[in-house]
Amino acid sequence: MSRTLFAGIDAGTTVIKGIIVDETGQVVRRHSVQAEKPITPEPGYSEVDIEAYFSSFSSLFNDLFKGLSGYDVYLGISAMAPVLIPVDRNGRPLMNGLLYNDARTWREQEDLKREYGDLILRVNGNPVNQQQWLPKILWLKRNKPKVLENAWKLLDLTSYLVYRLTGETVVDSTVMLEEGFLDYRTKKLSGEILDIVGLDENKLPGLASTVDAVGKIHNGNNITLNAGTVDAIAGAVSLGLMRDNILAIILGTTGIIFYSTKKPIPSSKLFIDLSPVPDLYYVCGATSSAGSFVDFVLDLLNLTGKHHILGSVLRRSKPGAGGLVVLPYLVGERTPIMDPRARSIFFGISNTTTREDIIRASVEAVAYSIRHNVDEIEKLGYKTNITLVTGGMTKTPEIVQILASVLN
Repeated sequence: MSRTLFAGIDAGTTVIKGIIVDETGQVVRRHSVQAEKPITPEPGYSEVDIEAYFSSFSSLFNDLFKGLSGYDVYLGISAMAPVLIPVDRNGRPLMNGLLYNDARTWREQEDLKREYGDLILRVNGNPVNQQQWLPKILWLKRNKPKVLENAWKLLDLTSYLVYRLTGETVVDSTVMLEEGFLDYRTKKLSGEILDIVGLDENKLPGLASTVDAVGKIHNGNNITLNAGTVDAIAGAVSLGLMRDNILAIILGTTGIIFYSTKKPIPSSKLFIDLSPVPDLYYVCGATSSAGSFVDFVLDLLNLTGKHHILGSVLRRSKPGAGGLVVLPYLVGERTPIMDPRARSIFFGISNTTTREDIIRASVEAVAYSIRHNVDEIEKLGYKTNITLVTGGMTKTPEIVQILASVLN
């Protein structure tokens, strides 16, 4: 076997997955572990214990490379993003990481929209929204100013993992754009936006390209590590969004909708993401809940973790779920309504409603939240002729059929 291997690790919200392949694409090793679960100390809050999360990551990393030595390995990392992680000079987290769907910052979002909404949309290509760091930094200034004062660096999850593995502090452009600091046209840090939140550029890691080699790891192998990227961006690339005019849907913990284009149009209802492919962008919808909403409903019905029964359960309820209508907004909603205070509704429950109806209506709600975003993409004039779908929820064929029906 060749002494060159390629590895990838995806640090997701619920699962951390790793794979190693050889130069022919043959799988050498595959492994996964449960990630540290997000915690909700108050309604609308969404946090993760970063030290505990890294412990799970380290377990996967060590198991993935156990018994391998003497290889040249090229490792790419993707991770959920944006996640705000303030660290001290020793790289220790000063608080739990604030996740992309944390909804505590609605006041800060309203303030930013009122004073700087047009500027942020024009420069960053994205409207003010709950996943960005901008409102979170304002929230910290108002509620936990000592955290920012004591922070050496503000790291995202990809940056934190790279730092723990190599000692380097870098962030790739796909992550920084989602954080809110990057000019989407020049792909450079925006001083105008930094000034809005009063943030010193030195508190941010250095900017790199997704494919840049940023550090080495020596564990019996010679591992070259890239700068990392957003997990959803990696998913889009793996689906083949390497050219324009393709629509891709990723149904995981949240729902992500990508449309690839060389002509991005900023919208107050959608996001713009960068592709690792030069001059290619993704016009993007992103929901706050998808698989996490279905999991929540299963928990309520005392069916925690029983995803294997979803197919048969969905078949026992007719389309429309007996008239039950659901909104899947557990922790607010990102696109297209951009409302961190939105909440879920179950409407139309009657004395004939079954457990199967509740589950089917919940899956249909997720599908319609995807449709809502696709409609907004089409309103911008984009043509969605090719649709690709992936993600954990697609392991259930009945869910894919519901999505196909809703998308017509």
